[in-house]
Amino acid sequence: MPIIGTAGHVDHGKSTLVMALTGRDPDRWKEEKERGLTIDLGFAWTDIGGTEFGFVDVPGHERFIKNMLAGVVAVDINLLVVAADSGWMPQTEEHVRVLDLLGGSTGIIAVTRTDLVDQDTLDLTMLEIAEEVAGTGLESWPVVGVSPVTGGGIEDLRDTISSIAATTSPDVEGMFRMWVDRSFVIHGSGVVVTGTVQRGTLTIDDSVEIQPHGLVTRVRGLHHHDAGVGAVHAGQRAAINLAGVDIAQVNRGTLLATPGTSQATTRVLVAPLHARGYDELPRRGAFHVHSGTADRTTTIRSLSPMVTSLTFTHALPAVVGDRVIIRESGRQAVVAGGTVIDPDPTQDLTRNEINALCAAVMGASDQGAAADALLEARGSSTLEALARSTGGGIPSTPFVVGTTALSASFVESEASQAIEIVKDYHHEHPRRDGIAKAELVSRTGIDVHVLDRLVSYSPDLVESHGVVRLASFSNELSDTDQASWSAVRESLEESFDVARASDLPLDPDIMHSLQRRGDLVRIDADLVFTARQMEELTSRIGELSDGFTVSEFRDHFGMARRQAVPLLEWFDKEGITRRQGNGRLVRNRNAPGCPD
Repeated sequence: MPIIGTAGHVDHGKSTLVMALTGRDPDRWKEEKERGLTIDLGFAWTDIGGTEFGFVDVPGHERFIKNMLAGVVAVDINLLVVAADSGWMPQTEEHVRVLDLLGGSTGIIAVTRTDLVDQDTLDLTMLEIAEEVAGTGLESWPVVGVSPVTGGGIEDLRDTISSIAATTSPDVEGMFRMWVDRSFVIHGSGVVVTGTVQRGTLTIDDSVEIQPHGLVTRVRGLHHHDAGVGAVHAGQRAAINLAGVDIAQVNRGTLLATPGTSQATTRVLVAPLHARGYDELPRRGAFHVHSGTADRTTTIRSLSPMVTSLTFTHALPAVVGDRVIIRESGRQAVVAGGTVIDPDPTQDLTRNEINALCAAVMGASDQGAAADALLEARGSSTLEALARSTGGGIPSTPFVVGTTALSASFVESEASQAIEIVKDYHHEHPRRDGIAKAELVSRTGIDVHVLDRLVSYSPDLVESHGVVRLASFSNELSDTDQASWSAVRESLEESFDVARASDLPLDPDIMHSLQRRGDLVRIDADLVFTARQMEELTSRIGELSDGFTVSEFRDHFGMARRQAVPLLEWFDKEGITRRQGNGRLVRNRNAPGCPD
């Protein structure tokens, strides 16, 4: 069901025209009827050409511009009303600024009270309108003259509405999203909120998230045009009965959305649009930002000609693509608008990066493309954060680690950094196999799981046994190093009474490399044996009877106590022996290599 929203100067006949089209008086309040003035939002509906249309009637008086801005949310067709006997007026101009800044490319201009003027006056009014909308998004809107009193032109207006509605298609498949414009309590039912469904579908018993409070609650009941329904869709007016909430938590300016697809923020980046008559945003002044049905006091800071930062006194629900209106309180004038390009700008970006983000977001065709643009700017982000920032967008990147998404450029940059660190480490320690992964994590400052993904991505990096090296790296011993090792090995293998490791004439890096290769086995900090010695010790330990002591082990193999004690403890840890009192047993005595 398309929604039609009125706009125009006070007392130009908006409510009268809605009543003529629908047969329903949109003015709800006693004060409105007494004063003949729309103060708050009014609602009505009717069938036109077999299609049901909803109408949101907004106030035209400048004192109620805040209410007008709340009424233009999720409107499919804008209906700008200009009285033939008054012509273009100050609030006409301000409402046109709002519609133009919100991207109102679909609408109709209705010239009312045609019965009160002659043809020449009507023609002059039509010319004036054409001049005033020139260069705006309203320039192509059809103009229809009507008289709600006589009925003249009403059918033409109905036909125009039908033809334009055929070109609109509300997004009923997307994530649910609705700004609250009214809330009240019904005895026996609880809290009810109303609004125009901006996107998606909502059914009874669905969960919805309430922003900016971050509460999740259940839908108890749904009404559409005074009738109970099982579901409401984008483009429909809806009354939603919520479970377990206080009315203070769902006042006008609250957003209802599918859980996990919205967020509240105190700062956003927007791509600004200057209202006509303003070449740039005023540098000083008190400003209010209007988004959806919410408004917030804000501080404005220009980051580049393409991007402006808005900081709010209280958290505002916002996602990428939201349209905002900036109004200067002192002048009581709409001075700018904009599109949210980042609702959670926590990272520091250069001007070029900010401009690139703006271009990418503004060119995004859907929430997924917006998530890609944000991820490119952030480098890495949780999937939940991207979904909340974009209204449910899922990035297309193949680089997802757990719940964290990585952009391709981030992966490439971090991989390059890791490669340089590993390369430097090889230069400093040419005989070592590579850098320990824990140390590489510390130096890069990235999560270990992300590092794993980087290593698997990069053809230049290899990980083995917790050590990362360059794929092209080799730490084979030089002829000189090999000769030194051969001499040390010959000395070690003369007996099991080996020298202390710290006394061996070998570079520590060479020893480390020999351990990695398995040529040396380190028993403790200052004791090593060759692989051949360890094979002999393991195969001959079965020569000892169960219950053998340290002294018996020492004497049997001809070593000192400083070697025997740590060696037996090593055998215990490896499961070759088991301590029993003051003696030891040989496990798996019948295993190959153990004599009976």
